[in-house]
Amino acid sequence: LEPELDIVTFFPAADALSSVSARSAAMLQAGMGDADDPVFLSLLGVDRDTFARLHPEVTPDADAGRILRSVLMKPEHELVVPHLHRRVLELAAAQA
Repeated sequence: LEPELDIVTFFPAADALSSVSARSAAMLQAGMGDADDPVFLSLLGVDRDTFARLHPEVTPDADAGRILRSVLMKPEHELVVPHLHRRVLELAAAQA
């Protein structure tokens, strides 16, 4: 989906919605818990039907799930996008 305002949603690769949800929650916790280089994301609840329509390659094995959400609100936040992207990829790789 196209971002609304400066909100971007994403999720770690997984075969099933329940795994997407669990891995998203684990990434959130790992990012906030990193004392040296924290990453603050949030979770967004998604219903099974909407998620399945947008991502047919993921088995909709739960009534709902959670994906990650990030908001960049100020123009100067653009300067941290490369670093944030790298950190999110690292967090995702740790969940694979």
